[in-house]
Amino acid sequence: MKAFNSFTHPCFPLKPIANAVSAQARYGGIIGVLPLCLATSVMAAENPQDQPTEQNAVVLEKLIVTGKFPSMKNLGTSEMEADILDSKRAAISDTAKLLEDTPGVSLYGAGGVSSLPVIHGLNDDRVKIDINGMTLTSACANHMNPPLSYIDRSNIGKITILSGVTPVSLGGDSIGGTISIQTPDPVFAEPGKDILLDGSASSFYRSNGDAFGGSIAAGVANRNVRLEYAGSHTESRNYRDGNGQAVQSSAYENQNHSAALSFKTDDHLVVIRGGQQHMPFQGFPNQRMDLTNNDSIFGNILHKGTFDWGNLESKFYIESTQHSMDMGQDKHKQFLDGSVTGGGFAPPNDQMPMETRGRNLGYKIQAEIPFSERDTFRIGNEYHNNRLNDFWPAVHSNLTGPTPPGAYWMMAPETYININNGERERIGFFGEWEANWTAQWKSQLGLRYDHTSTDTGNVQPYNPNLLGTSIAAPDAAGARTDLNAANAFNARDHKRNNDTFDVTALVQYTPNDLSQYELGYARKNRAPNLYERYTWGARNMDMAMIGWHGDGNGYIGNMDLTEETAHTVSFTAAFHEPKSSLWEFSATPYFTYVNNFIDADRCRSTSTAAASGCKATPQTATNSFVYLQYANHDARLWGADVSGRAQLYKDKKLGEFATHTTMSYVRGERMDGGNLYHMMPFNMKLSLDHRLSNWQSALEMQFVDSKSDVQAIRNETQTPSYVLLNARTGYEWGKVRLDVGLDNVLDKQYYQPLAGAYLGDRYGMNPTAAANVTVPWGRNIAGMGRSAFVGITIKY
Repeated sequence: MKAFNSFTHPCFPLKPIANAVSAQARYGGIIGVLPLCLATSVMAAENPQDQPTEQNAVVLEKLIVTGKFPSMKNLGTSEMEADILDSKRAAISDTAKLLEDTPGVSLYGAGGVSSLPVIHGLNDDRVKIDINGMTLTSACANHMNPPLSYIDRSNIGKITILSGVTPVSLGGDSIGGTISIQTPDPVFAEPGKDILLDGSASSFYRSNGDAFGGSIAAGVANRNVRLEYAGSHTESRNYRDGNGQAVQSSAYENQNHSAALSFKTDDHLVVIRGGQQHMPFQGFPNQRMDLTNNDSIFGNILHKGTFDWGNLESKFYIESTQHSMDMGQDKHKQFLDGSVTGGGFAPPNDQMPMETRGRNLGYKIQAEIPFSERDTFRIGNEYHNNRLNDFWPAVHSNLTGPTPPGAYWMMAPETYININNGERERIGFFGEWEANWTAQWKSQLGLRYDHTSTDTGNVQPYNPNLLGTSIAAPDAAGARTDLNAANAFNARDHKRNNDTFDVTALVQYTPNDLSQYELGYARKNRAPNLYERYTWGARNMDMAMIGWHGDGNGYIGNMDLTEETAHTVSFTAAFHEPKSSLWEFSATPYFTYVNNFIDADRCRSTSTAAASGCKATPQTATNSFVYLQYANHDARLWGADVSGRAQLYKDKKLGEFATHTTMSYVRGERMDGGNLYHMMPFNMKLSLDHRLSNWQSALEMQFVDSKSDVQAIRNETQTPSYVLLNARTGYEWGKVRLDVGLDNVLDKQYYQPLAGAYLGDRYGMNPTAAANVTVPWGRNIAGMGRSAFVGITIKY
């Protein structure tokens, strides 16, 4: 790209301005400086006596400016900066809950710090989530360690959510959208200062669950090098619902640590970051297991460089997780208090330990090349490799009395191998063309190719050497079922390959300074994850351990699954008051058709179950947990998002009063009939906001409609509508911020539509066991009752 000619001008008399517009500054910077230049020129013309003469002329350094026009911003993009996040951190511990105010985004209920995000009805793995450029995959059959659980909400500088058409440069292998989390950008000492010391410390307490914790961050830097550290701790007991009853298995404890070393020059930035997470316990009220330990370490390197031809950004990362599951005390209490007897079980310390070892490794290289004032091109290459070992150690103490000769244990004598050295490898290439045709018209076109391959080794049941048919044991038939299923799985070739092409097209039209319109189309793909393809256990107990859906049902994988292909069309109309930004309004209807959507079918007859390894399930059962196998089905989803903001009243003494609202609706159906699972009903948030100097407050009403469109295949339960009232206020004294609030002011008893089935208070390894030794079907998880919170943050 050609550089602008060197020039000397009265608008650059000071060296700091020349430094601000460096030799590789972007056109966006030029646009901001040109008005200053024009104003200086006019003043000089009107006041000739102020113009430099030969005697007082200032000799300036040569200045060469290159760059491009600002990138096109998708109208479906929502961004939250640190100042917005500061007001929310004291009220929550779950990073995913920072997304709740975003139109089109909802959350699957899970543990206290592990909610799963949903965009337009597409959940979890269907949403591309990156944390500082790292793509992380849950190392758990129940997704207890989703990507957002690996970063504490106190260590976030910016969140970007793309709920509409996601450019191919921002993610492949996803069909729902993109969520990008970034820690605060490194800050270096200003020119003229030798050293910069900065940091923060915060603490919070919430009355419901006695939740408390804190975080600390510290950094030291000069003009070119920075070293920083961030750490946090948070924990909570079980929370109580609106009736004052404890919601069992909702307690948690979590610790996060990270450190970064950054280097900066005029044209380059390098950040080397590493950290660890230690989660000693996290209860899951909608799972049959709890997280009993999760240790993760990560490292990543980021490089951003500016060259005379454009920008280059490179990321490399590696992450390793050791994850353990078992049933916590709340799920064991039936045995501990003696309310359950018989069934062949005694209360061992570990009823069913499950271990997972996961590793994520990857990189992304992207070049942005301004070709002209109109055209910008982006090309890149991305690689992600996920390895997984999922195994369940033998338990030798779950038979009462002496072991009969020749008997076997239900969970012994060998280790159960669920996924043996599973691997999911994806490599992708993409190209994007962005064009600013006129001041009114912009477009973006992208093409992406991904090759995804998965493979795994042979598996084994608890008793791989089962002989004969007359073994005296409590579950001999179940052991034979598992052995047959393992043999059938091992007899097949496990390797699978998927080649996919993504296409995105976006057009923006800005007819005036009042309105803006955007029309987008996306063809996106996602290949199955390792659990969807390779889980094989056919016993009641084994299938009950699989499934991040929170419905209490049992699941088995399907090696014949193919990739999901989603075709999405969305349209956005946005309006705003241009002079004083007094109001703004945006509406986005959308429609998505998914070929081969990965849903589930009930396991059918005994013969079908034997052939597929799938436990037989009555086809007409409507009031019980069931057994399911993942399967491809075409599906369609549609809905709309609406958001708005308006200034209501402004007075120097009383302050500024404003309001903002978000509304979302989504429906999902299978093309062969019936609803999709866990579709969020119509919901709305309406907030009355007040700001006076450094004091800001909000009174918020949240309305959620009843969930009546449920999926019959999973026997999903309905939930009633509810209205919640929340209040909060915050004040800043220089570097000190205090936040106080009250959530669920009226102590309303309610049930979140996506929280799932309540399994947290009972032993339930066998979904269809006798009523006295399993979890009853049909109970929803109650939401949190009234909770007061207080938080304080000190920055320096």
